[in-house]
Amino acid sequence: MLFQTPEFIAFLIITLVLYYKLPAARSCLLALADLLFYLAAGLNGLLLLAAVSAVSYYLSIKLGSRHARVFLTLALLLNIANLLFFKYIVFFLNNIVKIPGLEFLEIPGALLNIIQPLGISFYTFQLIAYLVDIYRKKCEPARSLLHFWLFVSFFANVVAGPIMRGNELIPQLESLASIRFSGASLRLGLAYFTLGLCKKILLADYLTVYVDQFFVQGSSLATIQAWIAAYLFTFQIYYDFSAYSEMAMGIACLFGINLKLNFATPYLSSNPSEFWRRWHITLSNWIRDYLYIPLGGSRRGELRRYLNLFAAMSISGLWHGAAWTFVVWGMYHGVLLILHNIYKKIRLVQRMAINAGSILNAISILITFHLVCIGWVFFRAPNLNTALHMVYHMLNPLNMTIDRASMKYLAIIAMLFSLHIVEFYLRQNYDYLSALWRKYFPAPLRALAYALILLLLITFSTYQPNSFIYFKF
Repeated sequence: MLFQTPEFIAFLIITLVLYYKLPAARSCLLALADLLFYLAAGLNGLLLLAAVSAVSYYLSIKLGSRHARVFLTLALLLNIANLLFFKYIVFFLNNIVKIPGLEFLEIPGALLNIIQPLGISFYTFQLIAYLVDIYRKKCEPARSLLHFWLFVSFFANVVAGPIMRGNELIPQLESLASIRFSGASLRLGLAYFTLGLCKKILLADYLTVYVDQFFVQGSSLATIQAWIAAYLFTFQIYYDFSAYSEMAMGIACLFGINLKLNFATPYLSSNPSEFWRRWHITLSNWIRDYLYIPLGGSRRGELRRYLNLFAAMSISGLWHGAAWTFVVWGMYHGVLLILHNIYKKIRLVQRMAINAGSILNAISILITFHLVCIGWVFFRAPNLNTALHMVYHMLNPLNMTIDRASMKYLAIIAMLFSLHIVEFYLRQNYDYLSALWRKYFPAPLRALAYALILLLLITFSTYQPNSFIYFKF
């Protein structure tokens, strides 16, 4: 069920009504809602999630025993093997049969027909974090299999995050019965859900058609057209993915549950490190805590630190998809992070940053934004060859010509960036603006505004709703 469909809205309303009418049965009610939500994507995926969750729960209980390391190893192997098989087996085999001397091997047809379970990357990383945190004694195990199931399968974030830690979500799930209906939570939840809905329907879905048209042409695009393709996808993926995350936060808020913020206007970042602190925040934190630091972090010298950064980002790229384009995208961001760390060590640059202030910051934002745009080409292109051709044309100023059609697209892109700045302002001043809205606009006017937003969403909704980009990952 997609969040923007009438079926989901009906499902959400029914669940909410029962949730607040039957406080003693909330855990069981949400568990059933999670089952039904995931079942809509297919029985096989639900059975797999239930099996992996049950075994992980059993092994997590054993992490307090004297053989904790053995049980942790078994639990991690189970979850990693589950992810590797369903997401990467065909990718690995396709690359193996290309090795000279192994061309005679054939991939079994049964493997080619494997369907990747919905949200497998997200719930796997959430389970890994939970298991490691228990082993490190940073998190207490769930009190029951029921609460553990709620943690793994909560329908608001099971498909595409945010990736929650055990100590962030489980205590909330274990105290559902004590949650009271709150007007403030209702308003905040609806605000987040509506913001996400507007981003998805009015922006991301609108951009999808144009992004597809440009990337179909791929390597034949001239310089300015290649940049336009990159710009458009840059905003499409942001408005699509942040839409899901904010709708997830809004849904959870309606139930009195807090999920972590996943995006903080990342295209206003002034350097690659800041970008990863503001883009897909829960994944960035996961990479830091469960990849970068275990690899050694910055504890073993500068060279090892840079190698760890590169390895962590390369693995992150592969996590996004079973294709070399994603690996190169991760490696590209690893190189950007390394170069930024080297850049910070130059004393002259540090003095310039102090003296230049906001001017240098604005230039840094523009540079970082364009570096990120180049990276998104690898993420979106159908293959590595097409991505390399597009980037080559983007960096070739001799092929730069701007026609009237290009000017139209560039104007749209400028508007999209302006909306990003407006979003930053709204986030920074939400409480103040919300108070002004309620103080100076009477209830009938507010109701009219909400009705107009609803009408706008219905008008622009397509008969066949577009799935979210990150559902593939």
